[in-house]
Amino acid sequence: MVLVNQALDENPEDTLAHATRGFYYYGERHQRNAVTIQECVDSCSKLVSGADQQAKHYFNALTAANDGNATGMVYHLEQQLLDDPTDIIALKLCQSELFWLGEMKWSASISASVAPHWNSKSDYYSDYLAIRAFDLEETGSHELAEKLGRESVAINPADVWGAHAVTHVMYMQGRGKDGAQWLDKLHAGGHWNGLGQMVLHLWWHRALFHLINAEPDAALAVYDDYLRNFEIDMVAALPDLYLDLQNATSLLLRLELLGIDVGSRWTALADLCSERTKDQSNAFSCAHYAAVLAADGRFGKAQELIDNMRAVTQTPNAVVGGYVNAALPAAVASIAHRKNDYRQVIDLLMPARYQLVQMGGSHAQREVFLLLLADALLREGEMEMLTLLSSDLQETGFSDIMANRIIN
Repeated sequence: MVLVNQALDENPEDTLAHATRGFYYYGERHQRNAVTIQECVDSCSKLVSGADQQAKHYFNALTAANDGNATGMVYHLEQQLLDDPTDIIALKLCQSELFWLGEMKWSASISASVAPHWNSKSDYYSDYLAIRAFDLEETGSHELAEKLGRESVAINPADVWGAHAVTHVMYMQGRGKDGAQWLDKLHAGGHWNGLGQMVLHLWWHRALFHLINAEPDAALAVYDDYLRNFEIDMVAALPDLYLDLQNATSLLLRLELLGIDVGSRWTALADLCSERTKDQSNAFSCAHYAAVLAADGRFGKAQELIDNMRAVTQTPNAVVGGYVNAALPAAVASIAHRKNDYRQVIDLLMPARYQLVQMGGSHAQREVFLLLLADALLREGEMEMLTLLSSDLQETGFSDIMANRIIN
């Protein structure tokens, strides 16, 4: 944003800078940014007739995103990538949007289509490798994903997205010790200094490796020392960033499923999520907000959130399926689990388990809802369905270490 604002200071009629600014606000997935995003669209619309083709593609994409047409946004960015296959921001925006649509096969097809135009002499090559690596990991090509992710980090040790792709491979494969060593080495080398919120997400992954390695106390320490440590500037500056709330919620749920008392930590999260019941800018986040509100006993607020999520489904746009088929079942099941209504959890999540992808997120992130389902199946004595779920997890690519920890 510093560079975008600098560009606008130097040239207030820079259409591309206005559009890029809009995308950064859009990427925060917060309803409070709606006015600012609209201002960026309006600024672009006054300037776009005299802009170059790249700026026009970005303007069209931002307009589509602002209208709730997420797939239309990707379509316009694909047009830009046909003109310039090395436009790294367009490529990253495509992956980001498709990630939250659960369309990682589409994302992988895009990163594959531009591959012939990238090589070791290209600017931002490490960034391209990181994008491609994550696409490959989420679509099941773990070996190549790890190779490209490691290559990205070898070129640029501060490439958190390359590190992230490798981390995902290790988690899916249950390589807890490898994952811990991988992240600890990068952190010890000072490679995360001065970087943004993705560093906190890597700390979330570090906590998951603690859980795989049967170190729950250390995982809880990561929560306090990093994920919700308000002495860290980026936590204090954006205490309710959607990704950070997802990280915190998911970790506390996992810890509780393992029998760990998380104390009063839910309350601070619930204070923030109570302010997001009318914010349906990200389906996956809404499912987490519901879990938080229920965990702190705020069932009235949780129901308010559910009602607003259902209202979204009456508005035709690209994310409706993510609410109907995924986020709503996950959210209602999270509330039911907190009320010990394990039968409802099963009735909601067993039919929806293959559709949860539609609310976006990674396999590793969505796993928490499957772990809630596993716990409910165990409590209800549904061992045949539990075996079926375990098979599903393995088919997705999980080593299913976490599920086994919960059910054994």
